[in-house]
Amino acid sequence: MSGKPTLRAQLKDLLLLAIPLAGAVFAAAIVLSGRATGLSTGIGMESANLLTALLACAVLLCLMLYGLKYHPNQLTRIVVACITIAGTVSGLILLKLLFAALGVFPVLFLLALPAGYLGVRWSFLSFWGSLSKRKTSLLLIASSTLLGSLIGTSLPSTFTVAFLAGLAVLDFLAVETNLLTRMIGSLKYDEVTSLATLPLETSLVGIGDFLAYSMLVAMSLQLIGFLGAIETIGLILAGALVTLQITRLRSRAAGLLIPVGLGLIPVILAL
Repeated sequence: MSGKPTLRAQLKDLLLLAIPLAGAVFAAAIVLSGRATGLSTGIGMESANLLTALLACAVLLCLMLYGLKYHPNQLTRIVVACITIAGTVSGLILLKLLFAALGVFPVLFLLALPAGYLGVRWSFLSFWGSLSKRKTSLLLIASSTLLGSLIGTSLPSTFTVAFLAGLAVLDFLAVETNLLTRMIGSLKYDEVTSLATLPLETSLVGIGDFLAYSMLVAMSLQLIGFLGAIETIGLILAGALVTLQITRLRSRAAGLLIPVGLGLIPVILAL
């Protein structure tokens, strides 16, 4: 997050953050309802593979840092496109689960395919920079929310907690050490930022922030129920408000450390 916000604008940004988080609760509820009727998302991981998954994440991070150093613009476009396409697929999976849980005739699922086509089409247009800013923002928020909700309810909670905690720490270190700017230069950093962040009233919020918040809210709903998810949303928004206050004193602040740190408290207590 970056900028020098006023309190009124900060509250408006919190409302804009709260809307996709509420959507994450709804999406996660669909997954849990489908699971209760014996349906599956097809995503899962055995506990014995958690260490392997964490090592794979570390290797992927190293590859991404290497790619950012030599091809920052291209890699960012590819990563964002992968997230938006995966988010589109997640939306179709959620619709399928919803239709099945409601007992809707399976053929009616075909009516959802145009939405899937639109998501894929917008993803490619966004990749080439041909999509309007409004549509791009809608695509990034919806995709990261749907994908985060699906991941948060499908993977083991211990892995998700470790992943989010590690991601928050890395985000903090990257911001405080100015790692990316020193690695790729200020000009290319601005280009990468414009591709991977969403402009709110007072700040820039990364697509990874929305993804992480949605994962956390979805996991909270799964572990401690609806009230727990609402509590987690409140803690995330409180952390976001603190982060925005920090930006009044500084030009930028890590968008994950405080919101995710606070949001993880009820989840960790419930494990």
